Amino acid sequence: MCNVLIVAFNNEKTVVRLLESLEAHRRFIRKVVFVDNGSTDATVEIARGLTIGYELNIIESINTGFAGGYASASAGVLDADLPTLCLNPDVELAEDSVVLLLEALNSRLDLGIATVPLVGQDGTEDSASRRTLPQLGSSALYGILGKIVPRNLRYNNGSADSSKKLATLQDGTAVNQIQATTGALMMIRPSFRPGNAPIFDTDYWMYGEDLQLCLDAATEGYTVGIVEARPSLHLKGASSGWPRSRASHRAFHDALYIYYSKNLRTSALQSYAVHAGVELRFWATLLGGNLVRRLRG
Repeated sequence: MCNVLIVAFNNEKTVVRLLESLEAHRRFIRKVVFVDNGSTDATVEIARGLTIGYELNIIESINTGFAGGYASASAGVLDADLPTLCLNPDVELAEDSVVLLLEALNSRLDLGIATVPLVGQDGTEDSASRRTLPQLGSSALYGILGKIVPRNLRYNNGSADSSKKLATLQDGTAVNQIQATTGALMMIRPSFRPGNAPIFDTDYWMYGEDLQLCLDAATEGYTVGIVEARPSLHLKGASSGWPRSRASHRAFHDALYIYYSKNLRTSALQSYAVHAGVELRFWATLLGGNLVRRLRG
């Protein structure tokens, strides 16, 4: 059994697919806590109107960001000894995902975070499913040069550290080690982060908190694993949009600097240089995003 936590913002187009996909897993679900972060569309009304066979607790809140929304969701968790499945509202779970994730946690006591592959509508695997933890040099190159940087230097390189097998499940499914994954779909061991306490670092508003959690897992002696099962669907950008809104674009760049400050900073001079670089990237890419919007009409 597990608790499921979902944080939504203006997800009326995707919330039905997510909540209905949970129906197939309901015998493994203790409770679903659904936090609405101040949606201005019909997300809450649609969620309330669904006929579902599991317990759904809807909490309406102001927009406190991704990590803040999960902190609000923790108040609705009654059994903190169960694993927590964190799901984005733009995910559609594949069959058997939940039971395989639970089996993976049972197979390895040091497995702190488990996930399954995510794919987009075109069937291409989401590069955020398998990530490396950011390093300053390669991240700076990627931030400046973008996708012309060789794939092996990107933190979202899609295949990092997934060659080490952690376990084999009863049906033969492999569980492989990765450095990091996306907060869109994570099952978390309660001894690492109990569901009735904040899971993600609330210094992050949106973006970066999942990478921080994966780094914290490694620091605390846990591993991150991917269950090589049937992939689930991830409709990226449902909340933040693409190009990103100015607010989410700002949050993304703030997260870059927060992650650096917490984990990679070595000197004050370096910190000033990194901050300046992040700000320069923010303004340059903001102008580029605005141009794309104008061209789209």
